[in-house]
Amino acid sequence: MRSLMRMGLLAGLAGLAGLGLAACGESPEQPAASNAAAPETGAAAQVAKLDEPTRNIVFEKAIRASGAACPSVSGSTRAQIAPGVKGWKAQCNNDSAHLIQILPDGTAKVTSRTY
Repeated sequence: MRSLMRMGLLAGLAGLAGLGLAACGESPEQPAASNAAAPETGAAAQVAKLDEPTRNIVFEKAIRASGAACPSVSGSTRAQIAPGVKGWKAQCNNDSAHLIQILPDGTAKVTSRTY
């Protein structure tokens, strides 16, 4: 199941970690097709700085908002979502796994493994 959702990820981060993220109003320039990973900025950088328990709570909310079942995230690790695209793999305690990419505007793109 693939889902692109706009949730209060920025609000969730602010509430969970007191980060007070706000959109800057400028979107970063997207380079032409390149396999080089762009440095993380904005919400993606803030998520990367979170301690694992807080990050897992943020991911639980993103996964649930996508419509997938996830009672709780038992672990999350860095993952390459696509060539040059960094994200996270979140493992839920119901044995489901999800890839999460934090887009520059704070949107979480959740791709869930289906059986």
